[in-house]
Amino acid sequence: MSRSIFIGAHRSRNVDLTIAAVCAAALLSACGGDGGSDTGAATYKIGGVVSALDSGKQLVLQNNGGDDLTITSNGTFNFPSRLAAGAAYAVTVKTQPAGQTCGVSNGSGNVSADVSNVSVTCVTGSTPTPTPTPTPTPTGPTQGAAGVAGTWVQSLCVVANGKGNRQLLRVAQTGTDSVSLERDLMVYAATNCSGSGSPLGVPTPTGSVTFSRSAATATLAANWGLWTYPTGQAYVILAKKGETVLCLIGDANPSVLPTAADVEGYADLSIPSGACYVKQ
Repeated sequence: MSRSIFIGAHRSRNVDLTIAAVCAAALLSACGGDGGSDTGAATYKIGGVVSALDSGKQLVLQNNGGDDLTITSNGTFNFPSRLAAGAAYAVTVKTQPAGQTCGVSNGSGNVSADVSNVSVTCVTGSTPTPTPTPTPTPTGPTQGAAGVAGTWVQSLCVVANGKGNRQLLRVAQTGTDSVSLERDLMVYAATNCSGSGSPLGVPTPTGSVTFSRSAATATLAANWGLWTYPTGQAYVILAKKGETVLCLIGDANPSVLPTAADVEGYADLSIPSGACYVKQ
């Protein structure tokens, strides 16, 4: 398949994040793209779709901590600057619309084709005021690095080269509060990604996340952390719905989703879009 994790997202002061699209992983050169000029290195567009932005409001997106793009309506968008094949991208929200909070799913990865499935979803309500660190709930899904470790496959299916493709994300626990991330691609014979898939076998390290805190509701575990990736750093939330679904959500400091309940509300919007991952 592509936060979220980087399933997954929100405003970040540094750069992203979450974490990235199937055709955007530096694994799927067969996905194509318009390729830019014939006389130079191929370059590709970075874009996606904005939804639920209220009429008359605007937000500002960034890619890799710059290339500001002002959005004034729902629909598709593309950043002004194109990226070369293999370059990393990380889409975050720089400025939130008044009275709303917008987050990013499928917001980061490595380029091998035009990226068009970055999802920016807005919800009504001002940016929440940060709250004290919640006391970990003894019930609910497993929290922390141990809870998110494993192999995850994104729900979104993308057709390329006559086959179905889903982003594969491997999360390995490297410490009590830290994990490393690695991307690959799961390839299916069926264009709808039915049946069994096989990893492409071209793993791409995408950095590490150090968690600062975790909290849970009865059905979701939220882990807030700092993601260090090849081109920078960004705040991220790894949100696990139950024990089988993982969303990577771009965040900021202070967090725009400061409680597990806030995170669950946003994750519930991201899961139907296919941006989140299912444990294998």
